[in-house]
Amino acid sequence: MAKAINFETLPREIRAALYRIDDPQTFTVERFNQHSITVINTRISRVYKAVRRNKRLITAFDREIDNLILLRNKKIASPTPFNRQLFTSYEMIALLYIDGEIVVGNALPKHAAALADAQHKLHIAFDKDARNKLAEWNSARVLKPVFAKSNAEDFSSDFIKYARALQRELKSYELSREDMTFIHSDSHLSNVVFQPERAVLIDWAQAGWGSKFFELGVTIHALMAEKKAMHRELIGAYIEAYFGEAGPTERDLELIDLHVKLRYLEQATWHLSETKDDQLLHRPKILRLIEDSLRKAQKFSIAGLLR
Repeated sequence: MAKAINFETLPREIRAALYRIDDPQTFTVERFNQHSITVINTRISRVYKAVRRNKRLITAFDREIDNLILLRNKKIASPTPFNRQLFTSYEMIALLYIDGEIVVGNALPKHAAALADAQHKLHIAFDKDARNKLAEWNSARVLKPVFAKSNAEDFSSDFIKYARALQRELKSYELSREDMTFIHSDSHLSNVVFQPERAVLIDWAQAGWGSKFFELGVTIHALMAEKKAMHRELIGAYIEAYFGEAGPTERDLELIDLHVKLRYLEQATWHLSETKDDQLLHRPKILRLIEDSLRKAQKFSIAGLLR
């Protein structure tokens, strides 16, 4: 039987630090694995995120804090970072708790519109800053695992052929740096808190510079995971809120299409973050997911959804 996760199971140094802040009963452990810990205290509106002190994790930790400071300076709604603490085995940061609703599996058109509005404000705020930036998020980064020799047994020749064709279609656009801005890059619905008047994006560790259409592709892909009967309404509300009365141009629709397809192909690489043992254990399921991702990428049409 798996060991129950609660305040008392936290590492001693984390437990001692939190005990000095508030009563143990006021804390809820949201995540606890070998790499990271997330604890929430709604009474004092704080989230405590801790990571083990190794180079890779601390680099990502630093990046998220820098991103949150950048957002605060632009007055973009996001979790405010507070004090940072250094322990023997961990580093921990306190963030402002964002109260609201997570709607995975229950998204409505109003949620899609609120998220589009939040993203549009983000993209506009960093429009000028991005003019001399190189894209951190692009097809080369996303598709690199597909072309790696070490993963050759995972991806079929049809998958690789399709991925190369998609990358060629995006290359000239990405090199031109059009529509570059600061993007969340992982804006699926688990990373959005909906409040009565707005949507607030959380978990900014993966944020960076990229095309606004990369962001739109990630979000529309996430909306496609909602109830099938809602796809047309959700995506229609999202596009309308993002582009306004003028609506998207043919070029906009073409770029959305390509970036949603890119996200489907990226989905086929998610298993690579698992251990080799887990990959082997789940191999039949993984291979089915890869082929399903290719099929959905080939089938997807934003124009068809908006008719």
